[in-house]
Amino acid sequence: MSLRPASRIPRRFNRPVSRSTQRLVARRHAVPLRSRLVVRWRRWAHATRRGISNWRKAIIQWSAITLVLLVLLAGGIVAFSPIGQVEEIRVSRTDLRLDIEEIQQLLAPLFGHSLVTVSSREIRLLLEQRIPDIRSVTVNKRYPSQLFVRVELSPLVARSRVLAPGEENLPIQGSGTTLTFITDRGTFVVTPPGFTGGNSLPLIDLVDWGIRPEPGSPILSQDFLARMQQAVDTLQTQFGQSVKRRVAFIRAQEFHLVVDKVSLWFDVRSPLEEQLLRYRMFLRSVGLSEVKEYIDLRLADRVIYR
Repeated sequence: MSLRPASRIPRRFNRPVSRSTQRLVARRHAVPLRSRLVVRWRRWAHATRRGISNWRKAIIQWSAITLVLLVLLAGGIVAFSPIGQVEEIRVSRTDLRLDIEEIQQLLAPLFGHSLVTVSSREIRLLLEQRIPDIRSVTVNKRYPSQLFVRVELSPLVARSRVLAPGEENLPIQGSGTTLTFITDRGTFVVTPPGFTGGNSLPLIDLVDWGIRPEPGSPILSQDFLARMQQAVDTLQTQFGQSVKRRVAFIRAQEFHLVVDKVSLWFDVRSPLEEQLLRYRMFLRSVGLSEVKEYIDLRLADRVIYR
């Protein structure tokens, strides 16, 4: 059986409550002062933390917006105003082959460009148009308008002569042939007038070329140069023979080393150790005194000499 809904007692049935009863009820059910203070303190601290958090978010947001605007303003000033444009280019000399005036002429198109947008790659591309044997380019910027460029060239490993067909036996001295150079990467280079370096480098005669080598073109591979130098060092240290002349046959990919007026023929297709081993066996069995012109060490099963 369901109960009737609760309702107020009619006013006429209410009994009056005395003051002593009211004081008793207040003492028993009232919240202590300390508890009320704690509750108020917690409410105030929570409101304060929430206000500080809101202020912090606002400060961070406005700081980020201000920073972005400053960056955009600085970028605009540098990009579109003459303050950040290249007005001076200084080149440091690292090699006697470098012509400072030529480099500055090559870099002249950079004047008036924004210093921020100039890159090492762009400078290298400009320089390689006239200086193919560049090894590295270092760029330093000094704002607002100075550009410092340091250019390093590939080191020279040999002098070279380009001989026409039939000039293989041309004497080294007194030929009147213009000397050029070969870098460690096998690049064929021509030095500027007045260059006096490289006189102590070995001389390599270049023959058997299909098209006459042009300055800046790769003429010999690094492996070819390393193999030739290894053969020269081995003949000096293990056989006690000094190489008087070096001849490189470009298309045939072989080289001839002249020792004691005898030309030793090597190639780059077979291992150098095997060719030197055949030469050692030849010296033991025949001897260098029997040779008048050359010893061919390129064949795997025999040694041909004349």
